Amino acid sequence: MADNSFQGQGPNPRRPDLKRKLVVVGDGGCGKTCLLIVYAENRFPEAYIPTVFENYVTEVHFDGKDIELALWDTAGQEEYDRLRPLSYPESNVILVVFSVDFPTSLANVQDKWYPEVAHFCEGTPLILVATKTDLRRDDQTRRMLGAQGLTPVSPEQGAAVAKEIGAKYIECSAKTGANVHDVFNLALKESMRRQWKIKQRRCVVI
Repeated sequence: MADNSFQGQGPNPRRPDLKRKLVVVGDGGCGKTCLLIVYAENRFPEAYIPTVFENYVTEVHFDGKDIELALWDTAGQEEYDRLRPLSYPESNVILVVFSVDFPTSLANVQDKWYPEVAHFCEGTPLILVATKTDLRRDDQTRRMLGAQGLTPVSPEQGAAVAKEIGAKYIECSAKTGANVHDVFNLALKESMRRQWKIKQRRCVVI
């Protein structure tokens, strides 16, 4: 369990035991920025403003270690395709985000986002994150999707895609706060597991 009790500020700042970089990708409007703001600032932005978060550094205590966690937001719009790869170097974990009220955003995980991160971040742990789960039972959302012959993305559909791309799977709602911290606890756990594997492998080589 992570908490934000570790403080790296002040007259005698404690140095973190570890530094971790988390990058969030996905279609524009699928809730990436809201997810980050709710986690880092504990507030939900009611208005949609594309990619206002950009990046943020917070300190968390996780698994007995003080960790400096850098959160990197990215723009999902096509015009940013050439700039977005600049965010990827030295990433420790990638969150690939889609929203349950926008089935195309899940299709784009397979068609665009997984190929992109697999190319630029080979070997980096991936977590597929379903956002806006509160809209699964929202009547207006269901009507709008139904008019197009669609339904909200189910947990089973999301989990199936996660299995295909070799990612962990988790669902959340930034608006209600449901599972938001669980998303980042899982991300920290995956980044730590990767470090442990690397250390173990080095020990074997030695």
